[in-house]
Amino acid sequence: MAEESASGNSSSSKSLLWMMIALFLGLGGLLGGGLFVANRAVRSMGLSAATAKETLRTPGGSFRLEKETEIGPGLPVYPRSSLVVPDDETAMAAIKEARRGLNISTYHTGDTRDAVDGWFGKHLSPEFTRHGAGENPAPEIFTNANIPAEAISFLAERDQMIRVVALTEDSGGTKISLIRYAKPAVAAEPGATAAP
Repeated sequence: MAEESASGNSSSSKSLLWMMIALFLGLGGLLGGGLFVANRAVRSMGLSAATAKETLRTPGGSFRLEKETEIGPGLPVYPRSSLVVPDDETAMAAIKEARRGLNISTYHTGDTRDAVDGWFGKHLSPEFTRHGAGENPAPEIFTNANIPAEAISFLAERDQMIRVVALTEDSGGTKISLIRYAKPAVAAEPGATAAP
């Protein structure tokens, strides 16, 4: 009889052990699942908060967000070029220019201007027109963006958005300026009536 009670205690303690293991595994699974769902929710909120900015960064790449009136041809970056980071004085001037709708990114490459010119000729959309060095009369945006007369430029205009790629030779290769200019909205003329 004593043997039966000892084996009964042994099997009930084994059952209790397995129930405790199952309980802890279940709680661990619930906790892990909850943390996974919370992580995904935080990431999706972070992405939706980023949509209010101009650039959305995702694991698949970065996307530039534009207003409907600003949609126009894109500006590809020459593959063998490096971004030129401005000094403090140039950065302050760029901030002032951005307030009036002019955004300029400058890149530099050791390649010749002819090679860069050929690459952009193949990779820009058909909306871009090529302007040779020293062309007269030069478009007004060339003056506003301080594009030198000896630069080769590609220009595209859609509604209120102008985009320019300017190529200038320098001692180390080619300077590439990618320019976006949002023209100010034209105010209605006095005495004009609105269309119904």
